[in-house]
Amino acid sequence: MEILKEWISCLTSDVPEIYLVGGSVRDIVLKQPLKDTDLVCRNAKGIALRFAEGRNAVVVPMEKKPDQPCYRVVDRNNAAKYVDFAEMRGENILEDLSQRDFTINAIAMKVCREGSTGEMIDPFGGIRDAEKKLVRMTRPAIFPSDPLRILRAVRFAAVLQFTIDHETQEEMKRNALLLNEVSAERILNELLLILATPSSCSFFRQLDQMGILGILFPEIEPMRECSQNGYHHLNVWQHSLLVMENCEHILNNLPRCFPGCSDEVVSNLSGDNRMQLLKLAALLHDAGKPATRGINTDTGRITFYGHDEEGARIIESTAERLKMSGKNRDFMVLMVLEHLHVLSLSGREVKPAARMRWFRTMRDDAVPALLLGMADVMGSLGKESTGEYRDSYYAWVRNVLIEYYGSIRMRIGSKALISGNDLISLGMEPGPEMGAIIEQVREAQDTGLISEREDALKLAKQLLTGVRNEE
Repeated sequence: MEILKEWISCLTSDVPEIYLVGGSVRDIVLKQPLKDTDLVCRNAKGIALRFAEGRNAVVVPMEKKPDQPCYRVVDRNNAAKYVDFAEMRGENILEDLSQRDFTINAIAMKVCREGSTGEMIDPFGGIRDAEKKLVRMTRPAIFPSDPLRILRAVRFAAVLQFTIDHETQEEMKRNALLLNEVSAERILNELLLILATPSSCSFFRQLDQMGILGILFPEIEPMRECSQNGYHHLNVWQHSLLVMENCEHILNNLPRCFPGCSDEVVSNLSGDNRMQLLKLAALLHDAGKPATRGINTDTGRITFYGHDEEGARIIESTAERLKMSGKNRDFMVLMVLEHLHVLSLSGREVKPAARMRWFRTMRDDAVPALLLGMADVMGSLGKESTGEYRDSYYAWVRNVLIEYYGSIRMRIGSKALISGNDLISLGMEPGPEMGAIIEQVREAQDTGLISEREDALKLAKQLLTGVRNEE
């Protein structure tokens, strides 16, 4: 524990009673690099100030847990070097550990004078559970005291690739409705941490099987019994779970799926929770189907006209309920709104100008929308969905992404060759016709038909002549 030795060496008096706890000890047990240095003691604020005084450091109040004051001591010369002090709960370390959530988090080690640590204090068998790769509650009361621990159990299992023991699962189910009392911000944070793992879909399925997912997302309930047309072999909900799994598979294998532009795709999805939110959008992309389900009286075929727009409205409400940022909400809504459009763009009858218009509107958001479309097609395995169609769509997505990063992105990002002022100088009055001509010239520029200002002005004159002749 070199970091402890560094900090303790700066103390000018005896080392108080301090224990290394929680995730720090769990990392030691699992032989993983320490992410944080979590310490508990009495008079946490005073001890934190003592450590800061012995070193050029500052004390920052933290809000790690709502019921446990915590203070971070940060080295002014190196912000990456810090230790966290939390107030000990109860009379001694055993009482503190008894109030922790899971056995793998309820292990402690006493910090000694030179910064070394004593033997592990493990009253609940956390070391054994870590060896068994098991998430197990310390006691049933942990869930009523903080229902968010229901999601924390799943998050730990997802991050560590552990399983949740049977009795803990039963208590999670028994207390699931208490999640309605937890703030949306805390719930969203846990969901994003789960979604950030490479096998989040299996844990979302587990949440669904335990009856927890429907509490978090009541909008999925109508999807469960909503049957579909011949393009699908599953009902809306089972199809949605499959699309989420397909999306995660694509995200886990970007270099293999897109060998020509995988680095660019990774960069596109990095930051702002885009990768996590894309998985969630995949899960909810057909949320509008139950409300729009109909039957064509002539053919008897099931229809879902307008389910993309209805789904976007539902997702906007979902995002607001979860207190998502405006940017994240808009991203989710856009993915759901465009999930049908992106399928139609691959058709041979679609003109290049129409595709370029879509790319110019979507910009870099076109990339995740294309991945969602790919996942959606992979999940359409009904008798009317042929392997030839799926293969051709996969190939189109791969090719169009290479083209996007090779030329399209540069074209749509370039400055327009002409403006409204140019048309006014040609004698045109401002109005709808002017906007139409500017758009046509822009489309010619985007598709590569023109690349010089002189050619753009020539085209504008031709179009203006056509407008005047019609008049």
